[in-house]
Amino acid sequence: MNNNKARIASILSGSLLMLGIPAIAFAQGAPMTQTLIAQQQEGQVTFGNLVAALNNINAQIGELNALNDLTVEEVRVVSADNLLRGSNIRALNNVLNRNNVEIVELQNVLNNNEIIKDALNQNNVAVTDVIAINVLSGGDVVVFTR
Repeated sequence: MNNNKARIASILSGSLLMLGIPAIAFAQGAPMTQTLIAQQQEGQVTFGNLVAALNNINAQIGELNALNDLTVEEVRVVSADNLLRGSNIRALNNVLNRNNVEIVELQNVLNNNEIIKDALNQNNVAVTDVIAINVLSGGDVVVFTR
């Protein structure tokens, strides 16, 4: 019986460790994991999603430009500040500094996208506050602001 408890405890602690790995991987620019892809599809937005979007701005711009029938209802505006916890602040600042040029390019693209601008206006957010976007597989768009 004690051996089973030890096995279960080992499995649980390994599982908990695995939950922290995607966030570390994203901070280092690693590709998205299946768990985080599933979270995106379910509408959950995480710090890992934000970092992945920041590390893939040009690809996200391409995906946004490929959308033909985006509506304001399909755009979700999320404040990055709501995703920050502890050391994530430093990680976010590092990623923002590394991608500053791409962020300005993204803002220029969004200035020409009436749907995104309408969604931002409905949320009282300026295009210059946008730091990343994430085009989800279903065609919805998450707009990260700061």
